[in-house]
Amino acid sequence: MAAVRLTGAMAWRATRAETSRILSAVAADIGRRREQRGIRRRGPVHARGVRSDLHRLARAARALGLSSLSSIVLRMAERLEPCLRAGELGRRDAEVLRRLAEHCRRYLEDPTDVKAAAAMVDELAADPLPAAGRWERSHLLQGAIEEGAEAAGLASGGANGAGYDRLTGLLDRNSLHAALREILRAAAPARAPVGVMSIGILGVEDIADSLGPGAATAVATRVAAELIRSVPGGAAIGRVGPDHFVVACSGLTTLELTEEASRLAALICRSYRISSHPVSVTARIGMAMAGQHGRSVAQLLGNADAALHDARARKLYTTQFFSPHMRHAALRRVSLEAQLRTAIERGSFELHYQPKLSLRTGRLCGLEALVRWPAGAQRHIPPAEFIPIAEQSELIVPLGDWVIDAACRQMSRWRHAGAPGVPLAINLSAAQLCSQHTQERINRALQAHGLSPHMLELEITESALMRDAGAALRCLNELGRLGVRLAIDDFGTGYSNLSRLIRLPLAAIKIDRSLIAAIATHARDAAIMRAIIDLARTLGARVVAEGVESTQQRDLLAAAGCDEYQGFLIAQPMDATQLEAWLVRHTLETRLA
Repeated sequence: MAAVRLTGAMAWRATRAETSRILSAVAADIGRRREQRGIRRRGPVHARGVRSDLHRLARAARALGLSSLSSIVLRMAERLEPCLRAGELGRRDAEVLRRLAEHCRRYLEDPTDVKAAAAMVDELAADPLPAAGRWERSHLLQGAIEEGAEAAGLASGGANGAGYDRLTGLLDRNSLHAALREILRAAAPARAPVGVMSIGILGVEDIADSLGPGAATAVATRVAAELIRSVPGGAAIGRVGPDHFVVACSGLTTLELTEEASRLAALICRSYRISSHPVSVTARIGMAMAGQHGRSVAQLLGNADAALHDARARKLYTTQFFSPHMRHAALRRVSLEAQLRTAIERGSFELHYQPKLSLRTGRLCGLEALVRWPAGAQRHIPPAEFIPIAEQSELIVPLGDWVIDAACRQMSRWRHAGAPGVPLAINLSAAQLCSQHTQERINRALQAHGLSPHMLELEITESALMRDAGAALRCLNELGRLGVRLAIDDFGTGYSNLSRLIRLPLAAIKIDRSLIAAIATHARDAAIMRAIIDLARTLGARVVAEGVESTQQRDLLAAAGCDEYQGFLIAQPMDATQLEAWLVRHTLETRLA
């Protein structure tokens, strides 16, 4: 296998060297012709031949297999097309072309030079060209990493591609299974212990959201390199997911495997620098021992994965050994995900509603819609159980779409029945914030049910806002222009970037129930509550207190200037029929008071 991989790598490099000369000539030709046509003059530059030059460059790059370079050159041609059609380039556009040629030559020398790749994308962001987005930068960086893997003979196992992860050169899933099977077979005569570590890297998703998938891929290659350097010889190392690695080894006792896992976690948990950005990740490791936790390859890997999931969920331990209850929990998650998918297709959910009252007048001023999943006549599956599964399985977007449509439909019914017209709040997930179609879906639901946008309030948690701040800000500003109200939910429990908050058209800030619970007994919590109210006043937003359960809490909030409150002191969440009965009673009580 090693000889085959080496031969494939050498052949690839020979082909690359021949095509590189052609590509370098084209890149140099662009630079020379731009200078000859007046790049140093103050006036415009004739654009004749620029379009064909760029397309020749893109075709040569594609022939070489440099898809990322080909893509970026074509994007440059696309962005310059109005100038090219007019027949002349501005001085700055011509300068960008000259620098592009220089970057092309540098990139050809070493396609893993992410600095050169990033510089090409930065040229697209230079005025007066439209700004380049982070996804463009990420696409090119990811391409550089992939092309670097191919140059090293790692991609697809060199010539025949069998058994290796494309980016890292580690074993792929099938080869890992075969390697573990061989380790178990070799260990059997001497009854040597065999252990499996399932390693999950935390923070890769956030890096992808903030810097793009190319940066996340770069982190994965760094982690892979760390494992190759650190794992003892004879072990099998595989990459089975974007942020998921597996190490299988023999000869280590249970205690020694635990120590090894802790050592690897400490090595992985450090800061990396990706394209001048410092990023950090942490690791969770699930472990399984042959004999104790399974005898077959499938059992060992599955049980190590179950232990990893438990370690991720608990957040208390970096490493975790498998125990039988984890298997039951895993089966429960799989079953719930399948049921959830069916329930979304059938719309088998309900909305319950919790009232919000004004602290000044005591009158109804809003409602919050909360999704419930009936599991029988007298039982509901708790949201704390199915919402995380929906988020992990990417079912949260269709579930959120159902909530939006159902909430608008119910508001329309109440409006036609003459019920009080108060805003209805629904929760918007992080995945919906990142979706390009969220505004369209909300607008379509409002129009279908004949509702004014200001009757809908969207609640976003701080963590959802920070997950992909750029996409979230764009989405929320678009929704604000549409006319819907925006609120920050669970305020005070996460990290808030105030410079971003002040750019949002916020209608409300909701103080989390965990802060409200102790305002009557802890001076620090009361002081934080007052500070949040002052901040909301500065931002021109209403303040809503969640989880109010006592009259003492309500009175303290009123004295501090809070606007609205909700919680069990008013009522528990109710279905539509129960809410209508509650509204009748509340209206009578308010009038009598």
